[in-house]
Amino acid sequence: MKKPFSKLFNLIDKSEMAHDEDLVHVSLENIVPNQYQPRAVFDQDKIKELAHSIEKHGLLQPITLRPIEEDMYEIIAGERRFRALKYLAYENTKAIVKYLTDQETAAIALIENIQRENLTSIEEARAYKQLLDMDDVTQKDLAESIGKSQSFIANKLRLLKLSDDVITALEKEEITERHARALLSLDNDGQYDVLNNIVSDKLTVKETELAVKNRQKKRTEQINFNDDVTFVLNDFERDIKKLREKGMDIRIENSETNDFHEVIIKIYK
Repeated sequence: MKKPFSKLFNLIDKSEMAHDEDLVHVSLENIVPNQYQPRAVFDQDKIKELAHSIEKHGLLQPITLRPIEEDMYEIIAGERRFRALKYLAYENTKAIVKYLTDQETAAIALIENIQRENLTSIEEARAYKQLLDMDDVTQKDLAESIGKSQSFIANKLRLLKLSDDVITALEKEEITERHARALLSLDNDGQYDVLNNIVSDKLTVKETELAVKNRQKKRTEQINFNDDVTFVLNDFERDIKKLREKGMDIRIENSETNDFHEVIIKIYK
């Protein structure tokens, strides 16, 4: 079975086992991480577990690299294995060297992470956006290539519109993706306030959705109140204008605080 993106980018199926004659020995000092790696945070405990497994059983699947300059290579697939080897203080490793484009490299990095370890929703969204920005790949192409619906891709991308505070909370897993989605309809200030409630009061998704609705309702009521006051003030202005046209000396002063509007009308004798 072909991996996702194989059809889109004409990639070789990575599931095929490499033969010894295909492998090269590369110094770990000459290897750099994948610049398109979607995973921002690696679980150190899992890296240590992998390191112990490699120490006991050997490296069962070589790291895949691409040359980037003389004697230097970039990881295409296998950054967790690379980190485990570094943890073990190995000096070199067997690797497969392929000549791939930036787009192909980014695609493989994304697919490897999706299939082997769950990315956070933000990491996944950023990876999708990176791929969509690189070439003439549509959301439909992307969705079909990874076996997801187009709406799934669109919903992931919408998470990138969240405020920085919410994105950080999502990355730290302080809130779930469903919590974050509920906040999308609020402005940044509203997201910040409700986010604090979610974390401090441990709100469920339903409670978060209710908090968002209450916030929107309060905002709407405030807007309606301000509109009503504006109409009243306009009526005052029209009436005073008519009285002034009749020769009356009238002054009007408006002021506003957080709690009330104040209107002072002075009619001079």
